[in-house]
Amino acid sequence: MSDSTGRRPAERSRSARRTVGVLVLAALSVGWSSSTIRSVAWSSVAFFPDDLRRQVLRHHARFDAGIERGLAAPPSWRAASPGSLEQALETQLDYCAQALRQPVPLDDLVEEIGVLAVRVLDAADPLAVSHADSREPRYAGAYLAYVDSVRDRLRLVYYGQDAALINGRDARASIAGVLERSRSLYPYLGEEFYRTGSLRDWRSIDDRSVAFGVTAISLSRGLTDLANFASYVWRSGGGQIPTPRPTPMGHVGPTVTMTLEGGFPDREQPANGAPVMPRSSLALPPP
Repeated sequence: MSDSTGRRPAERSRSARRTVGVLVLAALSVGWSSSTIRSVAWSSVAFFPDDLRRQVLRHHARFDAGIERGLAAPPSWRAASPGSLEQALETQLDYCAQALRQPVPLDDLVEEIGVLAVRVLDAADPLAVSHADSREPRYAGAYLAYVDSVRDRLRLVYYGQDAALINGRDARASIAGVLERSRSLYPYLGEEFYRTGSLRDWRSIDDRSVAFGVTAISLSRGLTDLANFASYVWRSGGGQIPTPRPTPMGHVGPTVTMTLEGGFPDREQPANGAPVMPRSSLALPPP
């Protein structure tokens, strides 16, 4: 006996099991932990438009609440095909842009941008956007642990403004580009985990590995993507976007800004003892 689609009950059951199995795979194969996503999201805030950054810092609890809401979303919203990450990201981006035009209270907007942060960073996560490797369920958890272990050794890079997104407002093309970039990086992770012919312990992967490079690029691109989508939202509501940082004459490619940490490590050392360099004989003129 067949249903209206012409399929027998056994076929429907097998199809349903395959669908459930794929969605379970999508749920298990998110490569970045909640702590990694939260860390990169907050690092990205430094590159938000000035006025928006001040609002996020003022309403930091709401930004955190938005991140928590994003992380608690259904698994299918946090993974691409067969999940619906692309649609979820588009919907959240449109909601934020339209909400700012109404306008909404800025603390409410800050929380929604926290939700947007998770969607954007999921799109930058290679394991969230592709599930083409049948071995993925065996190394997905290991990769998550690996990223957490190297996160403090990574130097995140801000690659500069996406003028086509911010000025041209071509949001869907930008989203598609983010997903395609993540898919292009996806195969390298499986190759790294099975480089020896069998599944490697993630602790054996050093900082010269392909996995380290893919992770650094993906997290840095995710940081940049979030800053650009936040700028798109702010510009959509009439907000001011800062002028891009200058680059050297003849420079080709994106503006690259290192997120520096630590300042001057010698500044806080004790000042006692003999100076290494002799005292200068130069004197400042009187005021």
